[in-house]
Amino acid sequence: MKLPQETLDRVVALYNPNYRYLKESEIEFPIARGKFQLGETEYCETLQHMTDIEAQLCLNQLCYVFFGQGIIDKKWKGLENLTFDKYLELRKENMFITESHKKFRKETNSREPFYGQIKLKRIRRYGNIYVAKLDFDLNEGASVGELSLVLKH
Repeated sequence: MKLPQETLDRVVALYNPNYRYLKESEIEFPIARGKFQLGETEYCETLQHMTDIEAQLCLNQLCYVFFGQGIIDKKWKGLENLTFDKYLELRKENMFITESHKKFRKETNSREPFYGQIKLKRIRRYGNIYVAKLDFDLNEGASVGELSLVLKH
């Protein structure tokens, strides 16, 4: 299912406009795919390749839309009463990546759009804390790895 642009825009609104790399997303639970276009970076000069920082921002944005759509679709056991608006507030300070392991196998041209995906491996609940483990692939194997994500409710 293609994510409505309005939903995606509301999720990435947390970022400064030049750092909103996620342009489109589709979700087929437990997988989320995204189309990315890198823009401004934190470097003084524009680099021709994606760095770890941009890769992490791409993954963060895709995770946020994945879990946000899961809230809308009532996919998360124990969070059925959580509204999307409340989720948007929670993710500011109560949703974060606790582990990120990346391997870069080839360069990703920062000027060209590319695709990536995350796949939920498992999610566990510990009281009001949800811990998710995900695999990811950015730009057809250019960067692969695993993430651990926490949501405190």
